[in-house]
This record gives sequence, C-alpha cells and structure tokens, in this order.
Amino acid sequence: MTEADPKAQLAALLPQLMASGIDSLLPYLTKFKAAKGHVFIKQGDKDEDMFFLLNGSFSVFEKISINRQPVVLHTASFPGPVILGEVAIMTDAERTATVVAMSEADCYTLTRGKFDELIQANPKIAMRLLQTFGGVMYARQSAFHNKVRGNILRECRSAEGGIAKLTRYTGKVSRTSPALAEKLFSEDFEGVNYDSHS
Repeated sequence: MTEADPKAQLAALLPQLMASGIDSLLPYLTKFKAAKGHVFIKQGDKDEDMFFLLNGSFSVFEKISINRQPVVLHTASFPGPVILGEVAIMTDAERTATVVAMSEADCYTLTRGKFDELIQANPKIAMRLLQTFGGVMYARQSAFHNKVRGNILRECRSAEGGIAKLTRYTGKVSRTSPALAEKLFSEDFEGVNYDSHS
C-alpha cells in the first residue's frame, strides 16, 4: 500500500470542506491503521464512532433469523475510500450491520465526543459534515431502493406485470392517471427506468 497524502484523501471524501475545512477537521480525528480482520462496527451495538476509510477493502455482514433459525449473511463488499458509520453521528440508532476490513487500511475515526467538540468550536464545518453525511445516507438508500426494484422488475415484460409484481413484494402499488402524473412531476422528469431482461 503506497503512502498517500491523508489531507488529499480526506478532501476527496469531503469535497464540501475544501482545504481549510480539512485543516479544521483534522485535530478532531484519530488516525489508525486497521489490520485485516478488524471489525469497525458490530450490528446491534450502540456506539457512535464513525470512520473515514481511506483505502483497503471491506465486507458487510448481517445477522437475521429465518423461521427462528439464525443466519449470517455476507451482504456487500466495497473498497475505500468511503465514509462509514455516519448514521451513528446523526442518530441514536443501533448499528444495522457489521463491517470488517478484508485488507489492511488507513483510517480516521471521529468519535461522538470529538464531533460534539467540533460543533462548539466550528459549527460551520460541523454543518458541512452533516450535509455530507446526509448525502451519503441518501445515495446509499437510493442505490438500495433501485437495486431492490430492479431485482423485482427484472423479468417483467409489461408495466402492468411490473405493477402487479411490485404490489406482491412491496405493498399496494397502482398506476395513476396521466392527468395526476402531469401535476405531480416536472414536465421533463423521467424517473428511474427498469428494463426487463427477457
């Protein structure tokens, strides 16, 4: 793993902060090198640390039950650089998955206590961080939503078949009239297209 400039790596993850914002943020972060196998967050925990993962590769695991039988799922893999655990800084919710380093990685931690200090010392930087975290959460939620819909609609040959299948898996769905659709969306808005793979 080659040594890269950590300020440049953070700037790539946090473009809203710019160089001066990164300089203001760095004193609140703790740098560390995660070994392969390091567990960053555990599903069900209530800790509030978040991480800036500058490089490396990571896997996500979730524990569920099927018919009261515990099952551990490997639900995703992703490379750094990435922001991890941003929900914990914004809410008191428990962790929804476990994330493990699959290779050595350079990281920064931002604890809830340090974030609270940052809010007091530099509310403008804290607000920009929160905007970034909201954007990360929105992007993840949108990607998941589109992936689920795409999987549901993959083999539908018609819009009506797709609507029926969505109803089966996600709850009541129905087509609106063209007049209502015209009122609800801007004229040039197309929405996400889901093509069937027949």
